[in-house]
Amino acid sequence: MKIRAVKKEEYDYTEIFVGEVFKNTGHTDGEYEKAWLKKIREKQYYIPELDLVIEEEGKIIGHFVLSKFPISKKYENDVLMLSPVSVAINKQRQGVGKYMLREGIKFAANLGYKGIVVEGDFRYYRRFGFRTSSEFGINASKKNLPPSEKYLMVMELCENGLKNISGEVDYSMYK
Repeated sequence: MKIRAVKKEEYDYTEIFVGEVFKNTGHTDGEYEKAWLKKIREKQYYIPELDLVIEEEGKIIGHFVLSKFPISKKYENDVLMLSPVSVAINKQRQGVGKYMLREGIKFAANLGYKGIVVEGDFRYYRRFGFRTSSEFGINASKKNLPPSEKYLMVMELCENGLKNISGEVDYSMYK
């Protein structure tokens, strides 16, 4: 497996890839996640070098994006959002997601970011060191509450990285 940044000519392909992966979860038709990725790429928070794919034998088998994420309209140069995260259906539960997230976390830490916020399956993300965001004073906006508080998580990328960062997670800048 090899990790690398997405090329501009792969944007359409990766958007379709994300849509197809999410469609197969049974929780969504994948169109929201496909549009979400496109919106992220159009905003000032997008970081091309953190829009990453995993390749195996020249074929994309995984994709994820880390983008700048303001907490309460502040800290956009300190905190990243991890979303969306996709692994090809036939490659799930084979270590692809684990590999790509570990590498992406290293990239983000090496670039000097202090933390990452993610909304998703807490059973999965806790394996990487994510913790419930409210432990850090970071909470979901009432505009976009997750199914439960435990689904909104953060990870510090350096010691005490989130110590002086608190506020609200609001995705409205992508609407």
